[in-house]
Amino acid sequence: GHLGLFLYEYLGEEYPEVLGSILGAMKAIVNVIGMTKMTPPIKDLLPRLTPILKNRHEKVQENCIDLVGRIADRGAELAPPREWNRICFDLLELLKAHKKAIRRAAVNTFGYIAKAIGPHDVLSTLLNNLKVQERQLRICTTVAIAIVAETCGPFTVLPALMNEYRVPELNVQNGVLKSLSFMFEYIGEMGKDYIHAVTPILEDALMDRDLVHRQTAAWTIKHLALGVQGLGCEDALQHLMNYVWPNIFETSPHLIMAVFDAIDGFRVSLGPTKVLQYLLQGLWHPARRVRAVYWRLYNNLYIGSQDALIPSYPKLEDDSEHCYRRTELELLL
Repeated sequence: GHLGLFLYEYLGEEYPEVLGSILGAMKAIVNVIGMTKMTPPIKDLLPRLTPILKNRHEKVQENCIDLVGRIADRGAELAPPREWNRICFDLLELLKAHKKAIRRAAVNTFGYIAKAIGPHDVLSTLLNNLKVQERQLRICTTVAIAIVAETCGPFTVLPALMNEYRVPELNVQNGVLKSLSFMFEYIGEMGKDYIHAVTPILEDALMDRDLVHRQTAAWTIKHLALGVQGLGCEDALQHLMNYVWPNIFETSPHLIMAVFDAIDGFRVSLGPTKVLQYLLQGLWHPARRVRAVYWRLYNNLYIGSQDALIPSYPKLEDDSEHCYRRTELELLL
């Protein structure tokens, strides 16, 4: 505790290497003695850390955000909500950092703060950030929104997120879809409660002329389909598959990858038989380019679910050389 007070006096240090080490030492002390016993108390320490977040040196940024994140995780109630709101704005700047560890720590801290002061203030800050031009900043923002959704429950975030999709701006709409993609990746099987709510947005995105809309929607559907496997959401998934399927002939490699992954998700959640029924129409199409796409999809299906495809092949009678009957499928108890 005495060491903590001693180091607190040095937070005005102007050499960034030294300041970074001081913050690292304070983090270690907080870890050992806990939030409530920390001297100086957290309510005094946090306002001193807020200006340090603006420091551009990587070592200072990393240690400072780690310390703030630790406080937000374990002792958020020891500081006033107004202070956390102020920190939210400073954290947005850290999402631009070159070092991935700093960006990751900043994104996780958003989750801790949202847990402490409620998601609404944090969310409004993040949604405004989707309008910026810088791609890396937008992606970090979408991850932060997804983490807020995971920590506070998706129902706290989805209404505001879906409302934001109505903004007629490409970056914002792509950001919303990307947030949904990360969110469904994080929440897994909880997605079954929200699949019908997001279906209209995904429909709209999959019919959009913009490639990136369709690509991001396909990634979202992949995570969604894998999360709700076996939970009785086949009606919505089948509906979404009808919107994904026309994109199989696209030429953009990123979009094709997303669409094929989404169809792989459907293979898991709807079953390979359903996907095979879509494929049979094109495997012997007169046009070579069409056949090539369909056979590529069939090969993926065959690699992933070879055994489960056996019941879906047509019934053929045995001939003199080959046995085509699958007698094990005809057994009745």
